[in-house]
Amino acid sequence: MNRAELLAQRLATQRLTADPADPVEVVRESLAVQSQDAPMARWSIGMRSATDGSALSGAVDRGSIVRTHLLRPTWHYVVPEDLRWLLALSAERIERSMGARHRQLCITDVIVDSAFDVLRQAINDSGPLTRRQLHPLLPPTGFPEQGQVVAHLLMLAEIRGLIISGPTANGQHTYVLMDGLVPPVPHRPREDLVRDLVARFFAGHGPASLRDLTRWATVTLTEARAAVADLDLSSAKVDGVELWWDPAAVLPETRPRRAHLLPTFDEATLSYLAPTWERSPGHPKGDQPPSYARVGGGVVICDLAEVGLWQRRAGGATTRVTLDLSPRVSSAQRAAILAEAERLAAFEGRPLELVD
Repeated sequence: MNRAELLAQRLATQRLTADPADPVEVVRESLAVQSQDAPMARWSIGMRSATDGSALSGAVDRGSIVRTHLLRPTWHYVVPEDLRWLLALSAERIERSMGARHRQLCITDVIVDSAFDVLRQAINDSGPLTRRQLHPLLPPTGFPEQGQVVAHLLMLAEIRGLIISGPTANGQHTYVLMDGLVPPVPHRPREDLVRDLVARFFAGHGPASLRDLTRWATVTLTEARAAVADLDLSSAKVDGVELWWDPAAVLPETRPRRAHLLPTFDEATLSYLAPTWERSPGHPKGDQPPSYARVGGGVVICDLAEVGLWQRRAGGATTRVTLDLSPRVSSAQRAAILAEAERLAAFEGRPLELVD
């Protein structure tokens, strides 16, 4: 396997060039889709499915896809049946990683218990509530910026399995009680959970390295190696890096696309340390590392290379896409990139306004 074959296989395995799937199945195959930038996470799912943005939002509002904090201290979309075991696997380490910040925010066990009582009562009485509605109800800690306290109390409530994101209300995410939407699951040993996670990760993201896995999920390298030894995975070295994948999960390329507008937090960009996309000469970022602060846009991939950046403007009557491309992009490549911008606009149900 060479680099081009590796990148092409990843695109197909992630359904960017393979047959589209139902959006719920796309999330299930990915296991978790990072979604702190929710509109762009929905576009990530949309690229892999035969649906538009309104249908995908409907799946989220119905609870067929749920959004919460797990695996890492950020939001992810998951399917309900995967939520509890992923929390059981990752919650403790996520919460431990936030301990210093919680001390700075003066969040104590007493504050947490009080906040959780408020959340249970308020949501039981009123149904789904937004952060803005919950903000004045949650206990202050004395920290001058109560908004940060509220954000961390809500995150803790998600990590501990009390609440999850519910349907949107006037464009804002709401919170609902998890027990009302996600059924309980029996306890399983951690080794079983790790083995399932490792199998699902390499099935949905392979070929990938063990470092990719441990960076993506809250498992140790020792746990990952033990799980890989138990699984029937294929492996190969590319650019000196050992990569693993599930041969039964490899999908054929049935939707060849030269270009992709990948969001900053898309699984095809965020999941891999190396090998990954090479930048074309004249790329606007030169040799600078990728910026994970680029919300509302991401990288332009064309012919298995990163050829530029893109940005989407939220709201308005149009979908405004700004392109910043390498001068080496050919007219044929540019046409393929523009076709992807049109596809994004169609997904959002608005005409395209292009700026480049």
